[in-house]
Amino acid sequence: MAPSAGGTEEDGVRPRVASYEDNAAGLNRLLEAYERSLILAALGAVGGRQRSAAVLLRIGPSTLHEKMKRLGIRPHRVHRLRTSGSPEVCASLHWKGSVPPGGTLEVRGLNGPVRIEAGEDQIEVFAARRGPRAILSAIEIKIVEHSRGVTLCAVCQGLDPSMPRRLQSRVASAVASVRVDLVARVPPGVHVIASTVNDDIEVVGLTSNVEAETTNGRVRFLSAASVPDRVVESPRPGFPNQTPVGGHTPSSD
Repeated sequence: MAPSAGGTEEDGVRPRVASYEDNAAGLNRLLEAYERSLILAALGAVGGRQRSAAVLLRIGPSTLHEKMKRLGIRPHRVHRLRTSGSPEVCASLHWKGSVPPGGTLEVRGLNGPVRIEAGEDQIEVFAARRGPRAILSAIEIKIVEHSRGVTLCAVCQGLDPSMPRRLQSRVASAVASVRVDLVARVPPGVHVIASTVNDDIEVVGLTSNVEAETTNGRVRFLSAASVPDRVVESPRPGFPNQTPVGGHTPSSD
């Protein structure tokens, strides 16, 4: 796989791209971190009630319990964080990269919509995090390039499974309070896997294979002709001042 064209960070949001030497281990760590974040987002959305979280995730309560035990997530009640003194802010990201012919792009969100659009010769990703300033850093966007393609996830930042239960409760509440909007422009022939928890997924103008799933929203497949202005002029409503800028190799936090 050829090296990517790099990416751009804005407003302190930095994608983390694994080197090719350890991409398999990096991908496994990323997917485990995403699974942990997914469960915490569901718990945060339902106040920590495990049965309700299992329903939201569309899995059995016993399966959720096993996953929580494996991932080091302790049962707890989640209380709403007091963020009245922290204004809502937005942090954005723009990244470009390539995948080999027949490769896969995975886009995995948490709270917020995912939009997949037909693109040209490279994958182009736009992401915007929105939430109270005090807890915005609870979520980061990570990107891993690997032999099968590219995986992009919204995950909890620096989440340690051994952290105290009270802190896990605060993290779950923070995860549920931060919104991440994701838009990806995808060239022909790229297989796409897209998911999110609490919002919709739109797929616009793609002719390649797409797997899309949301636990608490709708999946819509639209033709490019039905929404020409959105596809050509704007990544998505809700991404203000999100203009592409020159790229360079992204660095890690």
